Amino acid sequence: MKRLATITVAALLLLAACGGAGTTGAQSGGSVAVKLTDTGISLDRSSLTAGAVTFRITNAGSIEHEFAVLKTGLAADKLPADPTKPGKVKEDGNVGEVEGIAVKGTKDLSLDLQPGQYVLICNVPDHYGKGMHVAFTVK
Repeated sequence: MKRLATITVAALLLLAACGGAGTTGAQSGGSVAVKLTDTGISLDRSSLTAGAVTFRITNAGSIEHEFAVLKTGLAADKLPADPTKPGKVKEDGNVGEVEGIAVKGTKDLSLDLQPGQYVLICNVPDHYGKGMHVAFTVK
């Protein structure tokens, strides 16, 4: 009897965590863990559904970085150079950014993202060219 009660409680907790039978659809938005190194950006997921998204950005590099979210139809490695700012790319479609992320520092960026293709970049001079960019999709 005690074992059946334990199994029942565990099943109810699992259903509650997954949304249970009364769920009306997938949860919107969510969180993304972002790791910045001196030569790249890695994510714990490459897409989410539209809605409130929080990027938890950690600088694992040896120098200060920034993080910008650009909504664009361009490939992550095809953003045009900014002729007025040497070593940087144009930030057309910028929907949010965080600057001054210190070495070993962590900052959050919360945005309400609409469906589409995004490119996440560090636009400190020459960092984009070193590979600090990644594609991200919002469904």
